[in-house]
Amino acid sequence: MASHFIKNSGTLLTGNAVAQGLAFVAYLLLMRLFTPDDFGLCNVLFSYTEVLIILSTCKYEMAIVVAPDHSEASNLARLAFRLNAWISLVLLGTATIMIVMGVTLSKLPSILLLLIPLLVYFSGTYRIYVFLCNRHKEYRSLALGEVVSVTSGTIIRILFGLLARMADILHTVGLPLGSVLGKMAGHACLRHVVCHKNHYYQPTAAPLRPIARKYINFARYVMPRELVSSFSANLPLIWLSLYFDKPLLGLFSLALTFTQRPAGVLANTFEKVLYQSSTVTVQQHLPLRRNIWRFVLLLGGAVVAVAALVFLFAEPLFVFLFGGQWVGTGFYVRCLLPWMSILVISNSLSFISNIFGTQRVDFILQTVQLFLRAVALYIGIHQGDFQVAVLLFCAVSAVVQTIQLGWYLYQVHRYEKKLKV
Repeated sequence: MASHFIKNSGTLLTGNAVAQGLAFVAYLLLMRLFTPDDFGLCNVLFSYTEVLIILSTCKYEMAIVVAPDHSEASNLARLAFRLNAWISLVLLGTATIMIVMGVTLSKLPSILLLLIPLLVYFSGTYRIYVFLCNRHKEYRSLALGEVVSVTSGTIIRILFGLLARMADILHTVGLPLGSVLGKMAGHACLRHVVCHKNHYYQPTAAPLRPIARKYINFARYVMPRELVSSFSANLPLIWLSLYFDKPLLGLFSLALTFTQRPAGVLANTFEKVLYQSSTVTVQQHLPLRRNIWRFVLLLGGAVVAVAALVFLFAEPLFVFLFGGQWVGTGFYVRCLLPWMSILVISNSLSFISNIFGTQRVDFILQTVQLFLRAVALYIGIHQGDFQVAVLLFCAVSAVVQTIQLGWYLYQVHRYEKKLKV
């Protein structure tokens, strides 16, 4: 298991490193083509979109990995595709009605509302193809899809930034439209792989209700858990945008980008590989705890070392790389580091509840976290202090994420005890 984990994780990390490396180099230019206002507005849009993406498939795509046979996995994919299409159409109709009635979200321009259903649809289909590839251990294809998605989106963003002098509207739509077209490119890449290698068997015309009922826990507990988690994580940009200026949101969103993105890439990479291998291990009734603990200790040591260096040099590094208009970003990076350090490890093990069918506890923990985060942000808003709101939000997140990690490790310990009986 260890050798396969290293090989497969290395493949995914190499692809992600290339993609994120290109994106980082592009940011050196993008931060000069777009203003903190532009980034703040774009990240508010993403905050809504990331929540809606979870609703679009009801998280049935996550069951593809644990399905006992390929035919059932394909029917799960068919169910997820259908849900994603219908919900995206509903969002398109809702956005159109809001534009006609003059209703906005968090001061978003009307034109950006039309990008939400497009981003939801292509992000949803991209995720479905990701889990189909993950089931069949197509890690090179997953790495390629990530490179294609990030590179395409980055090129579009740079192009719009260079042309922004011709029309102000390009400043507004350049960043989010790059994300839409990037997801479209990634979707096309993975779709070609899945169809070419016949990983998506053309499922029968059998009714989808039985398959939906069989995996109802993913819709009943995983979807609400992910929905609450995503809404909770994006709550600062959604809520604080109503009370504070966009430049502050821009500084915070930049800090989020350069802490949450690497943390998310690492966690998603390890989670994909561990999910598939741990599922097989549990199905074969083999020991799991030793490998999980070894992973936690090694990753934890590496994350703490990197976080310490970033904490020391965050502010001067960001000002040097991106210019004086981004002074103050270092404070938010330091606030985020403890939470992101624990999140990398915890989210890498988030599949454990899916394997053991204990998603209900995860949902409860995420609900508690949402409440505590809302209280933290309210205190900052009440005091009129953006930095206090962010600091309390990050502190609460780190505490709850630590509890979540402990819950995952306890489930592995309980599984091992049952094996010995």
